[in-house]
Amino acid sequence: MDLFDALFAPLARLLVARGVLFPALVERMKAHYVQAALHLSGGSGTDSRITVMTGLQRRDVARLRGAEIRDQRPNHLARLVALWLTEPEYQANGRPRDLPRNGPAPSFEALATALRRDVHPRTMLDALLATGTVGPGADGQTVRLLQSSYQPLAGSEDQITYLARNLGDHMSAASENVQGHQPPHFERAVHYSGLTENQVTALDARFREGQMALLRQIGQEAATMKRENSAPGAMRLRAGGYFYQTRDET
Repeated sequence: MDLFDALFAPLARLLVARGVLFPALVERMKAHYVQAALHLSGGSGTDSRITVMTGLQRRDVARLRGAEIRDQRPNHLARLVALWLTEPEYQANGRPRDLPRNGPAPSFEALATALRRDVHPRTMLDALLATGTVGPGADGQTVRLLQSSYQPLAGSEDQITYLARNLGDHMSAASENVQGHQPPHFERAVHYSGLTENQVTALDARFREGQMALLRQIGQEAATMKRENSAPGAMRLRAGGYFYQTRDET
């Protein structure tokens, strides 16, 4: 278990900061343990076999083997920004248009309504204004996209949901590689110590610039491919990267 401390430590800090009590975590993990054991057993493991694989009591296995663990739906504000960046009618000279707040497409109202009819466009606009994702256009009558992605407010439910989905897919890629998934998922990182703060800051800036350029390109190509599909595809992807810096304690 010592090998997993590097994973447990930041997760524990996050859960304690969010007020998640340990008994609640244990109960949630029981369901995930059962589902993992069922998956490794091809979905047909008996309660006794699942008990042996997980160390859980038989009554917990019987109670949880049918539990539904639902993935949360994609964030509609993130999808709105992605469509604004990629849909042709919302582009002008290869860049996202400044949009009228209301009216027929292309407008912010039309874009928001296309995604969620149960959420008022003004509610979406206020949320994006609050995070600095959008701002007023030059004429004061339109809305301008200021960021290339929706960045939720620190500590908000939207941010926690994004973290869970993003790290969940990253963890899935890494753990499946360890278990021999073929072909392997791409999962790489660069690690250096002994650098100065200014050197790390310079590398951070270079990484951000290059990473964002690549992510924009991948996003645009994926959006074009999706529009050209004659029938909906069955596959999804998530591609990302991270840059972490801290004091060298070695």
